[in-house]
Amino acid sequence: MQINVAQLLKEPVGAKRNYEIDGPAGENGENSVKGNIKLTHTSRGILAEGRFIVDIKGSCSRCLTEVKKQISFIMEEEFFPVIDIASGAHLHPPPDELKIDDNHILDLKEAIRQYIIMATPTKLLCRPDCPGICPVCGHELARGDCGHASRPHDSRWDKLTQSEKESKI
Repeated sequence: MQINVAQLLKEPVGAKRNYEIDGPAGENGENSVKGNIKLTHTSRGILAEGRFIVDIKGSCSRCLTEVKKQISFIMEEEFFPVIDIASGAHLHPPPDELKIDDNHILDLKEAIRQYIIMATPTKLLCRPDCPGICPVCGHELARGDCGHASRPHDSRWDKLTQSEKESKI
């Protein structure tokens, strides 16, 4: 997801280009990303605005089965050149910002990776009502009851439950 923006940087501020993105995202290419991005020449660099859809894979937080989900996000980031396109002089972009390299290549990979992380649910679920697994035997409860009590008895809580029963009397 690299775009040569040399020509766009030579054009006046406000010049725009649109690109369609369709390819792997992430270091191993495990996620597929699709979308459109609009690049706008600003007074400081290139503003990238886009809408993306990403197919992600993971494990359900409750039952541990493999989950494939589609998430979407809107990206808006400014990229700063490290070399002036007209003079070839080295520029000093703000620290910790996304940069356009020495060859005027704008690489979207890191920005998209960060947005994927932010858009991915904290607890990925195979379905909203996933019952999870039995805490005693590990049986997947979506496939039926395993015959164990819904909660195993934990003797560490006996004093607390005893005090609770006495206070109700």
